[in-house]
Amino acid sequence: MIQGLYAITPSGLEENDLLSNTEVLLKEGIKLIQYRDKILDKNTFQEKAHALLKLTKKYGAKLLINDHVEICLEISADGFHLGLEDYSSEGNAELLRKNKEFISKNLICGLSCKWDKELVINPPENKIKWTYLAVGSFYPSNTKSTIPETNENIKREFLSYTDKPLVAIGGINKKNIKEVRGLGYSCFALSEALFKNPKHFLNEYKKL
Repeated sequence: MIQGLYAITPSGLEENDLLSNTEVLLKEGIKLIQYRDKILDKNTFQEKAHALLKLTKKYGAKLLINDHVEICLEISADGFHLGLEDYSSEGNAELLRKNKEFISKNLICGLSCKWDKELVINPPENKIKWTYLAVGSFYPSNTKSTIPETNENIKREFLSYTDKPLVAIGGINKKNIKEVRGLGYSCFALSEALFKNPKHFLNEYKKL
């Protein structure tokens, strides 16, 4: 079930901080972690992903790999998350075709849809079936300082465009997560807001 808090690792964390903060989240019951780091070389990324996978397995949680289908398959992670460009890239497209049956039966597959109504209604599923779709950004963030104007009615309407779980993403923090939940969303992806001080955030979240 795709619901609750969905933790996405910020880029650039040292391995000790990455693992220790992730373990705090896992101890507090977070069940879905996405490993995302846009600045690492492939080998270092894979090494850290493998260390994270050992940790998530210890706590019965799921680890998704951002962008890298090949690494996901090589380390036997629980799934992956792609943008449309990543899905269409030559390397990923070939891997998805070759492993379509295994992926569809065994892995969690997420697609970023931004605020693209047509993509949410009709996501490309000629290679794989998507487990969930992510929509946003809901608010400006350090990674997306400017976002398209999207009012609350539009954000709420997106829930009616698909039967797949929709993950709210982008700029969500302890000050606005209650507002997102009030729109009808039940899964919230957080990165820096969650990893900056994970225990404090989770204590505040439980009070909402």
